[in-house]
Amino acid sequence: MKRSLLAFIMLALFVGTSHAQKKAGTIYVEHEYIDKSKAMWDAFIEGDRDKYQSFFNDSVFVSNNGGEGEIVAKSEMGDNIDWWQTEFTDMKIEDHKPAYPDALEYKDGGTWVQDWRLFTARHKKTGINLEVPLHSLYAFNDDGKIVANHTYFNNDVFESITESQKTTENGKVYDNHPYILTVRKLVNAFRDQDAEKYRSFFADDAIVIFSWDEFGETETIDDATEGMKRMFENGYKAKVEEFGYPDCVYYARGDDYVVYSWWKYTVMKDGKPYEYPVMLSHTFNDEGKIANEFVYASSNHFE
Repeated sequence: MKRSLLAFIMLALFVGTSHAQKKAGTIYVEHEYIDKSKAMWDAFIEGDRDKYQSFFNDSVFVSNNGGEGEIVAKSEMGDNIDWWQTEFTDMKIEDHKPAYPDALEYKDGGTWVQDWRLFTARHKKTGINLEVPLHSLYAFNDDGKIVANHTYFNNDVFESITESQKTTENGKVYDNHPYILTVRKLVNAFRDQDAEKYRSFFADDAIVIFSWDEFGETETIDDATEGMKRMFENGYKAKVEEFGYPDCVYYARGDDYVVYSWWKYTVMKDGKPYEYPVMLSHTFNDEGKIANEFVYASSNHFE
């Protein structure tokens, strides 16, 4: 009985679902309006204002990122291409594969083209490189002209371009600060070959990065401490001298304190003193512990 009832319910759902389906139009992977949208972008990249304008109706509804949008004249679309040609170089646009354009021919809503493209360029004034995925929808009228253009993209890089052309402050620089004293004590612990004391200045989840590591590669502070112990056990000993003076920088963006310091290390190599530079960068957490350490030096010095 239960099986019969379940089968009846499934059949009813299937019948109900199939009756609810209604075809609104046809989707094409190849269509003349897809070709037009691609040719429109080609004219944009080439900076051919007249050709670019020719793809649009006399008035066009334009909306970015779901905004209210506005109706603009075809000539204003030409002004837009002039601005891009002035501001950017090395512009390129291509299908953002594996995505590809579609043409949607609705029975009651006209024909639309939607595409997913990747736009790359370089901003001339700031040197900022763009790599922006775009999703656009174009509505065509019966004359084959674009009457609406909806585009979606991440605006962050364009905000960066605007901000980078301003002169702004991002915190303070200290030549004397308690965190600078912490770094000096840290280096003294290294000089004294006291790995455990060195470890005590770090947070439990701190990471260490060396300039010779592969990009993205990190070590835990515990692994780095064990490596330091092995180095000392193998006879490594260095004279360490402060070079110049450290800076403690407070970054308002991110609310971080970072100490930058420069040191001269001297070791005996083949019976002679051998000197090499090391730069250290230490970021502190809210408890005053070191959250990460960057060591900038050539790995050749440790061979």
